[in-house]
Amino acid sequence: MERVRLDTHAHVCYAPRLVRTGDFQTPPSNALHLPWAPLLLVGGGAWLLRVAGFFHRGGALGYPVDYDEGVYFSAAALLSHGVLPYRDYFFVHPPGVALLWAPVAALTRVVDAATAFSVARWFVPVLGALSAVLCGRIAQSHWGTRAGIVAALVYAVHPEAAATERGFFLEPLLNLTCLGMAWVLLLPATGRRSWRQDAGAGVLLATACAIKLTAGVWVLAVVWALCLGGEGRRAVRVIGTAALTGLIWLGPFLVLAAEPMLEGLLRFQVMRPPDGELSTARRLLTMLGESHWGGALLSLLGLAVALGRLRRRDAVAERLFSAAWLLTVAAFLSAKSYWGQYNAGLAPAAALLSGLGASQLLLRAERHSRRFAAAVTLAVGLAALSALPVALRSANQRERGLLAIGGSIRAAVPPDAPLCAFEPAWAIAAGRLPGLPVGSPALVDPYGLMLNDALDGPSRFASAAAAFADDRTQRTVLPMLARCDALVLLGRGEWQLSAASERWVDEHFTRDGDVWKRKP
Repeated sequence: MERVRLDTHAHVCYAPRLVRTGDFQTPPSNALHLPWAPLLLVGGGAWLLRVAGFFHRGGALGYPVDYDEGVYFSAAALLSHGVLPYRDYFFVHPPGVALLWAPVAALTRVVDAATAFSVARWFVPVLGALSAVLCGRIAQSHWGTRAGIVAALVYAVHPEAAATERGFFLEPLLNLTCLGMAWVLLLPATGRRSWRQDAGAGVLLATACAIKLTAGVWVLAVVWALCLGGEGRRAVRVIGTAALTGLIWLGPFLVLAAEPMLEGLLRFQVMRPPDGELSTARRLLTMLGESHWGGALLSLLGLAVALGRLRRRDAVAERLFSAAWLLTVAAFLSAKSYWGQYNAGLAPAAALLSGLGASQLLLRAERHSRRFAAAVTLAVGLAALSALPVALRSANQRERGLLAIGGSIRAAVPPDAPLCAFEPAWAIAAGRLPGLPVGSPALVDPYGLMLNDALDGPSRFASAAAAFADDRTQRTVLPMLARCDALVLLGRGEWQLSAASERWVDEHFTRDGDVWKRKP
C-alpha cells in the first residue's frame, strides 16, 4: 500500500493513499471491493441486446453484413491457410484484427466459410458485454457505483456500439482493448506492482494500435493524463512498453512485406480520396445528437467536470477520458472518410464521461428535497437509456439479399473455380474465401486496392466515386479479374469499375443471374 507522509508537531506518521469513489474517499482496498452485481446485470442486458439481431430464420448470417466485415473476416481466416496480408494481398489496416480473430476464423479449415462466419459472429457480442462491464467498473472505482451503472448503461445501449458488436468490425476489439488498458493503468499500485501494471497497460495500448490506427488518440491521452499529474516516469514506462510490443505486432509483416505494408498503412490512409459523410456539421451531429442525445448530454456534462479538475494531481481518470473523447472527435471530424459506425469508437470515453456527469448531477440533486432528487434520478436514467429504442430497431434489421446471392454463387460456380467478388461477404455466404484455392486472385479488399492505384498519379480526386471513374484505379484489378472463371459485380462492382472496364467484362464474360461466367 502506498503511504503518504503526514508531518505534525509531535511526530511523523503515515496514512494510506485515498482513492476517490464519487462523493467520498476510500482506501484502495475498499475500492476494489465495490459491488459487481449491477454491472454484471447490465453486461448481461448488453449481450442480449446484441445477440437479439441473430434470433430469426437467417440466424447470425441473416443480420446485415457490412463490406468491412467481409474484409476483416477474410483476412483472419486466410491466415490459417497461409495467405498473409500485405505479402499476398493489399490490406490497409494494421494486422491486429486478423491475428486476434484468426483462432476463431480458423473454423474455415473445418467447415465452409458461411458456417464459420455464422458461428464466429456469436463471439462478438461477448466483447460488447465485457466492454459495458468494464466501463461501469472503471467509473464505479473512481466516481461511485451510480456513476458505474450509468456508464455501463450508456455503453450497453449505444446504437453504433451495439450494431458493430454484432459483427467483425474493428471497434469491438478496439473498445475492449482500450478499456482494458485504462482499467489496468488506473488501478492503485506501488513498487513492482506499479511497474507490472504500467507494462500491462503498454501491451494493451500497443494492441489497440495494432487493431486500428485511430487508437493513437489513446496514446496521446495517456501521456497527457500522466504527465500533467507529475507522473512522467510512468508515461515513459507505458509508452516504452507499447513501442516494444508494437514491434512484436508489426515486425514479422515488416520483414516479409515492408513496402506494401507501409503503402497500405501510411500512404493510403493519408492520401486516400474522401468518402462517406463529408460535411463536418453532419459528422458532429451524428456523434453528439440524433440517436443518442441523452448520453451525449451526460457526456458533455462529464467533460465539463473533467476539464474543471484538469490540474488536480489525482484526476488521472478525468484527464485520460476527456482527452480521449476530445481527440477522437477531432480525429473523426478531420478524417478523409467517415461513416456512422465509426461512432462506436467514441463509445468508451463517452460512456465514462456520462458516468462522471451523472454522478455530479445526482450529488447536487441530493442537496435538495427527496422529491427533487428522485426526479433528477429518473431524468438521468431516461437520458442514459435514451438510445435504447434506436438500438432495438437496429437489432431488428434483416439481410435481404446476401443469402440469395450466396445460393446463386454455390449453384453457378464450382468450388475449385477461381471467383472474384467485389463484396467479400458474397463469397463468404457461398462458403468461399477470396484467394482460395491457393493461387487464385486474393481480391480481399477491392475498394482499398483500386483506390490505392488512384494515388499513383499527380492528380487528386474530390471523392472515391470520382477516383473509380479514372482508368488508373483499374490497373491492378483487371489482371486479377482476367484470372477468374466467375465474377460477382452487382452494385458495388458496377460502381467501382470504369466504363472501359465494364466493356471489357462484357467482352469476356456472360451474365447468368448474379454471376458473370467466363465465355468459352
